Amino acid sequence: MGYGGREKPAKKSGRAGFVEAKLEELRRRWDAATTDREKAEVSEQIREWQAFKPERSAPSGGRR
Repeated sequence: MGYGGREKPAKKSGRAGFVEAKLEELRRRWDAATTDREKAEVSEQIREWQAFKPERSAPSGGRR
């Protein structure tokens, strides 16, 4: 599968970057979907991948 004239996406490191890249890919697939069934399947995959997205933790004050 190629990039179809688009630039190759920049590499992201770590789990958060991987999940975000996967979500972007799924959103592109959802936009390109032609049937309601396809959109429903991709929407389900998006929901599943969003569950893996790590929450950004608030900066801690450190130990005292």
